[in-house]
Amino acid sequence: MDLAVAQLLRYSLRYGGHPAGEQRLSLEPYPGGLHLTLEAQVELPPPKTRQRWESELDLKGLPRRYRERVEGNGARLMEVVFSREDGVVTVSQGKEDLAIPYLEDMYDPLSLIFAVGRLELGVGEVARLALVGGRAYVERLPDQRLELGQGEKTLRVCRLRPGLSLLYFDQEGYPVRLTQKVGEHIFEAELVAVEELAAQRRVVVGEPAKEKSAANRRRRRRRRYI
Repeated sequence: MDLAVAQLLRYSLRYGGHPAGEQRLSLEPYPGGLHLTLEAQVELPPPKTRQRWESELDLKGLPRRYRERVEGNGARLMEVVFSREDGVVTVSQGKEDLAIPYLEDMYDPLSLIFAVGRLELGVGEVARLALVGGRAYVERLPDQRLELGQGEKTLRVCRLRPGLSLLYFDQEGYPVRLTQKVGEHIFEAELVAVEELAAQRRVVVGEPAKEKSAANRRRRRRRRYI
């Protein structure tokens, strides 16, 4: 996956085998790193929710800032600032701020996906990654061949604990599938298209997004993934 090119990844969502909405993941490089934005409209399981996650990464793939907003039965907002220089991570939720010592490389839920994709693990090997308020254990599973619309593809598979999530990456490094048990059923996100954005734009987490120009809304290339 060429992270020097601004791209938009589109995913279909399913829950218990039924259509459950869609999500879009944009990857926008800038001189200091990479800006990730995930927007999702989730129909199942109830209640319906709208989600927006933003993560601003440095050149090493470590997050500087993270912002999460979930709207469903009410709204939930969380902002996180990672300061390795000061050795502290500040978590803001509502009117309360929580300071966590920054003692090792730490990830948010969105940057974690790309950190897992960069791990070089042999089958059966396990890595531990620190998260805000916890940790994730990543186990490399045997590669799997799955039918993804354009024929079978060999995918690299990693299992995340806690939560028993599975992440599937193709040979180019794209996260093409995610499965997770939610309640009594499996929630799935599957990549359906990759689009190259016509122009790159710098957005700082926590600042209002500027109105896109007509040129920025146009895309040069669109590739159906499945």
